[in-house]
Amino acid sequence: MSDHTPWPLIAKYLAGECSPEEKLAMEWWLEEYDNLLLFRQIEAAWKQEKEPENDPAFNLESGLSKLHAKMAEQEYAAEEEAPERPRFFKIGSWMAAASILLATGLGYLVVSRQHDSRSTVGAVMETRTSGTKDIVSIELPDGTQVWLNKNSKLEYPKEFDGDERQVYLQGEAFFEVVPNPEKPFIVKSDRISTRVLGTSFDVRAYKGDETASVSVATGKVEVSKEIKKGSPIRITQLTPQQELVINTEKDETYIDIVSIFDIGAWRKEQLVFRNNTYSEVIARLEEHYGVTITLTDKNLNDCRVMANFNEGATLKDVLKLLSISNSFRYKIEGTEVSVRGGACR
Repeated sequence: MSDHTPWPLIAKYLAGECSPEEKLAMEWWLEEYDNLLLFRQIEAAWKQEKEPENDPAFNLESGLSKLHAKMAEQEYAAEEEAPERPRFFKIGSWMAAASILLATGLGYLVVSRQHDSRSTVGAVMETRTSGTKDIVSIELPDGTQVWLNKNSKLEYPKEFDGDERQVYLQGEAFFEVVPNPEKPFIVKSDRISTRVLGTSFDVRAYKGDETASVSVATGKVEVSKEIKKGSPIRITQLTPQQELVINTEKDETYIDIVSIFDIGAWRKEQLVFRNNTYSEVIARLEEHYGVTITLTDKNLNDCRVMANFNEGATLKDVLKLLSISNSFRYKIEGTEVSVRGGACR
């Protein structure tokens, strides 16, 4: 049995009272085979509620009594901490489901005080940044591993309290998230919000870039568009080897299939382009090689590039291959590079 079994979520799921977000979290939890076996036992006990009098081992009244006792303990503790704050509980059918888990001995549920949905409110925040030449490795308080690409910044709480693990990214980072169905992991940026339970993925959202992207190596993620007021607008779910690209200027999105080896390849100093425009490619080359590249034909900016260059590839190697693909001429003079002509293929 998992140490992080989401008993309240299971109870709400059985009672049909999950929000869309909670239902998604439950479906992800059920993808683990051991979790599915446990859920089937719990579901069988829940279905017995229809004829409890025929099952001497089942006692709904006893289960409810235990649940109410736990609620009373929590209420009393809350009153001692903050006596001026009134306590209210709404007992719905999911509470009945929870009582069944208690009565059958399959679970243990403590009804805790509600937390602010934004887990970082009032938290002590840490900030890590990377320079123009460095890739920074970070271990978050929950054990999640993060690789921060160049010119990027990550803000995260010193401790993950509340019901979410929320971090803030400016730039690009690759995440390997420690699974915890009870505490979804959320990466927020100026453009997008990426929500996961436990997976590995890459988020690119540099300030000033026309596009942002999310690509998934393992597991599932849910991507939403950040808006100035209100909750983020859900865009889609992504599975392994899928990349969502968002053009925030034109409010357009599309999904590509990418190689799992290309996701987060920048951690190994590789240059990987997957349907990127030349304007994005040039910005990456300028950053990678410390040069300035000038295009005489601006139409080349909208052409798209599919290419992969191994660690150690020189600027000349890259430009030579790209010039063959898109019929342009180039000249390298120190840190100045000029590109002439070119056509989309």
